[in-house]
This record gives sequence, structure tokens and C-alpha cells, in this order.
Amino acid sequence: MTLNDIADKFQNYTYNDTRSISEYLTVLKESNTLDENNVEIQEYLLPEILILLKKAILNKFSSDLLFQKNYWSWGFVSLYYSNFFLAQLLNRLKGNFFTRIDGIKNIYLDISTNKYILININTNSRDTHKKELEKLRENYLVFITDTKYRKAIPDDYTRRPFFNESKIRNDINYTLKYYKEFDSLFYENIDIKNCKIDYTKYKNFSINEFRILEINNSRFQLSFDILSIIQQNNSTFKEKYNEFITQLRYKMMIEDTNQFFRYFKYFIKKEKFHISSKKITIQFEGLL
Repeated sequence: MTLNDIADKFQNYTYNDTRSISEYLTVLKESNTLDENNVEIQEYLLPEILILLKKAILNKFSSDLLFQKNYWSWGFVSLYYSNFFLAQLLNRLKGNFFTRIDGIKNIYLDISTNKYILININTNSRDTHKKELEKLRENYLVFITDTKYRKAIPDDYTRRPFFNESKIRNDINYTLKYYKEFDSLFYENIDIKNCKIDYTKYKNFSINEFRILEINNSRFQLSFDILSIIQQNNSTFKEKYNEFITQLRYKMMIEDTNQFFRYFKYFIKKEKFHISSKKITIQFEGLL
């Protein structure tokens, strides 16, 4: 499987952003017209994917803003959600994902018939985030040896030791060893200065939580690479996608490297959007 294989199915998909897949299928179910063996969701997929991309970017920018101000605890929680939305996005790109219709359902593309099938899954499990990450690993395991994308793939939760993204999020939120910023610490004996050092470099992180950042960078790379191929072959999506990229560039003011003038433009135009750090600006310049 290649990125082109993933992108090819979207060539002729139309673009309908009037409602979500979940809303569309709920209407069909309530009217008794839902055919679970042929769920025609093609027109709703790309708009939903673009929404998830925006959610992932906003959480990425939120974490960046928090990190700049030394709110590391909530910064990592925000970064985790950016990763989670990217997982949902990538699973939709693969054509094997979850949606909600009277509980959580699995939709997958049957390659032999080129039809989307709706199936029930075990709704007793409340760990929907774990299911999403396991699905991501299932969908993209072929890239586990690719140095460019391998960090986007979650670890196998059935084999120890593994890195559990959800557990890191839960530990930060619910245990008492985090939220030490009032004492100039991130947690326990980790000084905020060490967090700043780790955040400004790109590899060999000394703090375990920064693996969430590595994962985030890799998932964004994989997502943008697939979307770039799709927009080349789908003129309708190209228009929507490029419109968003242009908007994102404008919001970030990438063309202005002088921080003073960037603040000045925001003041004059009364814009209220995050002034990104040099680190995040460089990353998105490489993706856009």
C-alpha cells in the first residue's frame, strides 16, 4: 500500500459540508432507509476530513501557545487531542473508521465492491480513544518501517513495553504529580527550563511526554502528504483545500519573519489569532 493507493479512491468524490456522516446516517436510520451494506457517504467524507484537520491544527496551536507561556501540563493535553483528531482523520482517509449512530459503529470500504459497509462493534468498551488508536495502527501498519511516518503509528498495546498516548493524557489530568508549574516544575523533578530545552530541539527528547510531540509531527506529515495527492486529482477538493491553506497562511502571517510587524498587522486588522512560535512556523512552512 502506498499513499497514492489511499488517495486514489477520492478522485471522483464530491464535497457536501451541509451535515456530518453521523447526522446523514442517523436520518437514514430514522426513516428506515439505511442500507448497512452500501453506505453512500462519499460526498461527506472530504468535508469531515477537512474539519478534523482544522481541529488538529487548532489544538496544535493551542499547545504551542501554552508551551510559550510555560503551561506545560495543559499544553500536552491539548497536543494529545491534536494527535487524536489526526488519528480520526487518517482512519477516514484509509476508509476504515468509527462514527456514532446509536452508539459507535465501524464503517469500512469493501475493496472488492467499492462500497462502504456499516457494522456494529462492541459498545461495552468505554475506551473509544484506545479503539481509535488501535484502528490507526491497523490501517497504517505498513508504514511502521518508514522513517518518515513510523512515529505516526501507535504502539501495539498487546505487547509491552509500549507507549500509551491516552495514559499520558490521563496521568497528566488525574494524577497528582503533574501541574507543578507554580513551583517552576512540570512534574516531580522536571524543571520548566528542561521543558523549554526539549521543545526547541527536534529529536532526542529527555522528557518522556515529548514523544507526544514527535507523534504529532509525524501524523501531520502523513496527513498533509495524503491530502496533497488528493487535491491534485480532485478539482472540487482542491478548491476547498487551497482556500483553507491560504487562510491558514494568512492567519499565521508566515511571510513576516519580524515579530513586531506581525503583532502590528494583527493590531491594525483587529485579528485575534495565535502568533505562532518560530518552531511551529517552520514546521507548517514545510507542510503547506
